[in-house]
Order: sequence, then C-alpha cells, then structure tokens
Amino acid sequence: MGRRYGGVEQEDRRQLRRQALLEAGLEEFGTRGYQRVTVKQICERAGLTQRYFYESFTDREALLVGVYDSITATVRERTQAAIDVDSPLETMIDTALTVFVELLTSDRRRARIMLLEVIGVSPELEARRYRVIHGFADLIVAAATARPGVTLEPEMAHHAAVGLVGAVNQLLVDWELGGGVGDIGVILQVCRKMFAAMFTLIAATETA
Repeated sequence: MGRRYGGVEQEDRRQLRRQALLEAGLEEFGTRGYQRVTVKQICERAGLTQRYFYESFTDREALLVGVYDSITATVRERTQAAIDVDSPLETMIDTALTVFVELLTSDRRRARIMLLEVIGVSPELEARRYRVIHGFADLIVAAATARPGVTLEPEMAHHAAVGLVGAVNQLLVDWELGGGVGDIGVILQVCRKMFAAMFTLIAATETA
C-alpha cells in the first residue's frame, strides 16, 4: 500500500493529479487548440511538474485522447439516458437531441475538442473518432428499433444513422467555427426535422 500524505492514499493522489491534467487539457485544448499547446503549458495550468504529467500520460496526444474519451462518454451516457422509446416519436427525438446539442454548446471547449481538435492528429485517433461516430449511429438505430411496431432494413438504417450523426456534427462545427453565435434553437429545429424525416424513411411500419 502506498504512503499516506495528509490523509490521502498515494493512488488517490495520483488520480487527483490525473484529473487535474484532464481539466487542464480541456481548458487548453478547448480554448487555444491542440496544436498550440505544449506539455509545459498543460502542467502550468494544472499546477503540476512535468514529472507528474508523464506519470499519467505518455505524451500530449494521450492527454487529448483522455479528454476526448471523457467528453464523448459523458455526451453518449446522457443522450442515451434521455431516450424514451415509449414516448411519442417527436418527443423522443426532441428530448435526446436537446440533451446532445446543449451538452456541447453549453461549453464550447467540449464542442471544439470533440468536433475539431481531434481531426487529423494521428491514424489512431482518427480510428477512435470513427468508432465514436458509429457508436452514436448505433444508438440511433437502437432507439428506432426499440420502438413498438417498428421494423428496419439494417443496411439502410445504418447508413441513415451515420448520415444523421454527420449532419448534426457538421451543423455544430459550423456553429463553433462561426464563433458560437448562431441560434441553437434553429439548429435544434433543423436537427429534429432531419431525424423525424429519416425515422419515417427507415421505419417500415410504426403503430400509433
């Protein structure tokens, strides 16, 4: 067992340092951009030495991955929790989309990292981003499939869901690159209409 300092176990202290670095990464990558930030700057933001950085992360990209994973996990979990397949279609779409969009637009750091900063960093991170996109697409298909009386053609449903994820992401990228000043209400309205139209297209039948 590690030594205790001030009543805190060694492993607990390590986890606290890791969390401080993740928070520093969110701030630095999400405001200045991944390519403009150094390990030294991250450590200064976290109030830690570089020795402690390398205790938790092999390099700067590993920290970006950690921040990205934290953001995407939170967004996915909260979006999934908001999906009620027993509610009317429009209500289900509205609730889940509102949670997803507001989680990103309420903190532009999240939007910038999830939608922009991870692009083109490395083949490994591109593969991770691809899995995240398909994970959200799978969530859409699962929500559609779980609705009473609905049957789907699998390939069409998959492609439609990937298209919806891409469309929503691009709308939010446009919002972020525009300085975050666009009307989120209008963006949500467009997203709702796209989802409703696509659900109608891919659903063979849906009982009232």
